[in-house]
Amino acid sequence: MGQRSMSVIAGSCGYIAPEYAYTLRVNEKSDTYSFGVVILELVTGKLPVDPEFGEKDLVKWVCSTIQNKGEEHVIDSKLDLCHKVEITKVLHIGLLCTSQLPINRPTMRKVVKMLLDASKPESCSMDRKLSPYYHGHV
Repeated sequence: MGQRSMSVIAGSCGYIAPEYAYTLRVNEKSDTYSFGVVILELVTGKLPVDPEFGEKDLVKWVCSTIQNKGEEHVIDSKLDLCHKVEITKVLHIGLLCTSQLPINRPTMRKVVKMLLDASKPESCSMDRKLSPYYHGHV
């Protein structure tokens, strides 16, 4: 589809990229955002919209919880923490995908590469400075 955008959206609340509210357009970066929400669901064990979040959605809850309490407070307690390094890398990928600004979101090709790299124990390809958490996410 390239740079073209669609003007009709089909999606569920909590998965829709924030820019849709003012552009009414979706594109590849909108898909990246939605995929990032799925990643955050897997890492946190939470749904994208939950009464526990109040007025927030999952993305805003993750960002504010990390800022106020730390990453360990968003990771699902059912996950095996012997893989904490990999889980944290995947969390960072989810945050990068859900960056408020579409320009800061990676392509899906890059997301796949980052996820494959995250599964390598010695992987150093995740640069913490690239996390959208540091791009004014909150």
